[in-house]
Amino acid sequence: MDNDLPCPCNSPTLQSLETVFRQWQKDWRSGSGSESTTWDEVFNNELACSRTKGERATTIFLDEVAQRAMDGRLLLEDIRDAVHTHCPYCRERLKYDAILLYDLLVSLVSEVKFFEVKLATICDN
Repeated sequence: MDNDLPCPCNSPTLQSLETVFRQWQKDWRSGSGSESTTWDEVFNNELACSRTKGERATTIFLDEVAQRAMDGRLLLEDIRDAVHTHCPYCRERLKYDAILLYDLLVSLVSEVKFFEVKLATICDN
């Protein structure tokens, strides 16, 4: 079965959503300087740096993190919409994308939850 079926509905494919997700991931990790740096290390370094610049810089950083979590949630909605399609072509293509779907969901939900927990922790302090 060819995974490039023509689709009249022009819905985004999981492959195109994966590309968007990878860019979303890359945008966060590009500030780390290393792929081996953990999210927590990057977050704590960026937070510490913004705190040394003052309250306004810290607020801007936290607003950016909140926006990042919201963008991740929107991407999750896009994935949900791609999976809940009524288009027969898209449904057929999804049969072959189960592993990609699983990988996307696990990675995306983990990162979004990380940002949400970090924000909640800081707001509680």
